[in-house]
Amino acid sequence: MQHPFPAFGAGTLSVLEQQGLVLLPTANLWQLIAHGGKRSAIERLLQVCPPSPTNRPELIFADTALLRAWCPGIDPALETLLHYHKRPLTVSVPAGKRVPVSLLDERGEVAVRLAFDSACYRICEDLEFPLVACLAASSSQAGLPTRFGKIQSDVLQAAQHVVRRRLNEEIGQQPAVTVRMNERSELEFLRS
Repeated sequence: MQHPFPAFGAGTLSVLEQQGLVLLPTANLWQLIAHGGKRSAIERLLQVCPPSPTNRPELIFADTALLRAWCPGIDPALETLLHYHKRPLTVSVPAGKRVPVSLLDERGEVAVRLAFDSACYRICEDLEFPLVACLAASSSQAGLPTRFGKIQSDVLQAAQHVVRRRLNEEIGQQPAVTVRMNERSELEFLRS
């Protein structure tokens, strides 16, 4: 089912389809996003917002069916946790063949989460692809992009489109909690 976009979302899908980058307020922080199937857009995203311990790229999915298609090795307990968790949660899971190599960590895992924010969910659903997202922060930025006004000019200039909602709100204080299943089938917290 296709959802009509209100004025703030118009243009988002076409920019992503044309390999552009979009600034989006997600459930907890501002993120710069790219289409999960557009490799050159993903590479540009990683240049603008380089991966770091506090800014690990992640795949955002609309639902667990698409998540399983991209990461078939996901532990059922992690999938259930993602589905029922009431706050933004990122899990590190074994990457499937569709996941770009540039998103993998040293264990061959990729950070994934389900879309919590309604606009993010609708974008994922309408694209029928995951989004690749990084915090809207360059390597020189101090602090997290909790408000639109805290995003540095180099990140703003890299975006071809800004989803104009929640511009004046403080939308979060920290990145999503990140967990993974370790070798003993225990939940391991990687970041909070």
